[in-house]
Amino acid sequence: MKIMCDQKYYDKVMQYATSIHDMSLQNCLNRLKEWEKNPNYPCEIELYHDRAPYCFGFVQRYPDDKQGIAGGLLYHGSPDESFAVQLTPFKGWQIHT
Repeated sequence: MKIMCDQKYYDKVMQYATSIHDMSLQNCLNRLKEWEKNPNYPCEIELYHDRAPYCFGFVQRYPDDKQGIAGGLLYHGSPDESFAVQLTPFKGWQIHT
C-alpha cells in the first residue's frame, strides 16, 4: 500500500480511529492490502486524501501502470459527512467502489 496523502493526515485519521476504539478502519485497510496479493494480477493500492473528514480515496495501480478499481475508504460518523449512500446504516469506515 502506498500512502499518497500527507503523512500527518494519515496519522491523524489512524489516531482518531484508535481514540474511538473503532477497528473498522484497520479492517478496511487489511481488505485493501489483500487485493494487492492477487496472484493472477497483483497491484498496489494508492491511498489519497479525501475531502470528507477522516476519509480516503484509493485506486488500484498495476505494474503496467494501468488503473483498476477506484473508490473511497469512507468514514460514516455522527453526523455522517461522507456524502455517500449506505443501504444498511453503519457507523465507522467502509470501502465504497
